[in-house]
Amino acid sequence: MLLMYTSPDLLSSSITDVGSGVRLFSIHTEYFYTAERVYHPVAGTHDTCVRRHRTFMTDIHQRQVAEILWAGRVPLSMCIHGETLESVTTLFNGCDSITVMPSELRVPTRIGAVWVATRRSLELRCSTSGDLRSAFHLNSVQVGHRLHPATIPGTGSHFLEIHELHPAYMVEMIVSCLVMDILRRNIFDISPHDFDQHLGPCRQSDPTSRSLIARLAGPSRAWRATA
Repeated sequence: MLLMYTSPDLLSSSITDVGSGVRLFSIHTEYFYTAERVYHPVAGTHDTCVRRHRTFMTDIHQRQVAEILWAGRVPLSMCIHGETLESVTTLFNGCDSITVMPSELRVPTRIGAVWVATRRSLELRCSTSGDLRSAFHLNSVQVGHRLHPATIPGTGSHFLEIHELHPAYMVEMIVSCLVMDILRRNIFDISPHDFDQHLGPCRQSDPTSRSLIARLAGPSRAWRATA
């Protein structure tokens, strides 16, 4: 199965089945403001208005199947098929078996597979056999039955190539793929993506000390070198 994002902006796009032309999912991101108690060393603690982002994902029947609440680039919480996940670490199976190397990042999932990210690729592979479950192709073009990188950087479309993935895991895979691409870009210092206009830069001050992105993409670059 081959899915295509109809927009270069992963946070504001429809996802279409290339074979049938049917729009299976839609993703939309909106801004909102919350009042929070923020501590400032000089002024002390006071209420302040903080801009947040919320991403919705709906299915072919216009039913909401996922929601992500962001602080900057970091998911504060998410909901998938009605299940609320309090942090991004839950999505990635507690982050207990992350493997970080200079050229490769391996992150486990709850669906019996592991994300394998490099500077140029993002793949989901079976945790036991290593077989390919899914592959994310950025800025690519379809020639026959194969995908090739676009000859001009920044052109082409984004695709999700899916192999042997249970339909019940489809939404969770798409959500985790989105988070993994943000993480991959932070870890390997890849140029900003279109979604940066929504989420902004990854700041060390984001309130996410226990999240996966804060551990690996924010203040822990030194940890990467010693892992």
